[in-house]
Amino acid sequence: MINDQRQHETPKERARVAAELQEEARQLTENAMLATPSPQTTLRLPHSNGNGHGDGKKKNGHGAKPDPGSSEAERALAAFDAALAEQPASISLLLDRASHLGAMGRYAAARADLEQALLLEPANITVRTALGIVFLRKGLWADAVPHLRRVVEAEGWSPTAWFYLGEALNHVDDLDGALAAFRRAAEIDPHHAKALYGQGVVLDRLRRPEDATSMYRRSREVAAR
Repeated sequence: MINDQRQHETPKERARVAAELQEEARQLTENAMLATPSPQTTLRLPHSNGNGHGDGKKKNGHGAKPDPGSSEAERALAAFDAALAEQPASISLLLDRASHLGAMGRYAAARADLEQALLLEPANITVRTALGIVFLRKGLWADAVPHLRRVVEAEGWSPTAWFYLGEALNHVDDLDGALAAFRRAAEIDPHHAKALYGQGVVLDRLRRPEDATSMYRRSREVAAR
C-alpha cells in the first residue's frame, strides 16, 4: 500500500526516483556481466539510450551470459522492477529490463516486457528489433518474421537486420526470401561472413551445390581477414 508521503510525490519526483533506480540497475547489470564470465554466448537485446531508442551498434553484439542466480543479476533485476513500479509506461525501462532478462536467459519474461512496450509504442523499431531477437532465440521463427520485416522497412541500411530476417525466413522455408535477405546484407556489408554463409546454406537447400560451395569459400575468406 502506498503511504501518504508517496501519494503526494509529483510526477517529476517519481521520474527522478525511477531514473536513479534505472542507473543503479544498469551498473549492477554491468557488474554482474563482469563478475560471472561464461564460455557460452547469447544474443544481447538492444539497450535503450534513455529516450526509448536503442543503440543500433548493439543489435548483433554478443556477450557473456551472467549466472541467472547471481546476487548481482538479481539485485539489478530488483532495481529495474522498482524503477518500473515508479514508471510502468516507460519504454526505456521496459527495454532495459528486457535486455537484462535476455542476458539472464529469461526470454519469456523479456518477451512480456517487449510486447508491453510495443503496445505502448507500436512504431518503436528498437522494440521490434529486440522482440524479433527474442523470437529467434526461442526458435519461434514465424513469429519473428513480421517484426523483422518491419525493421528492414525502417532500417534498410542495416546488414544485421537483413541477416536476422534471412535467418528467420530460412527456418520457415521461404528460401527465395531468405536468399534475397542474405544477399542484401552482403551487399551492404561485403565483409559480413555470416550473410555469405547463410547464402551458402540456402543455395544448398535449393540444390545448387556449386554456388553454395562458392559462398562457403567466400565466407571463410572473409572470416579469416
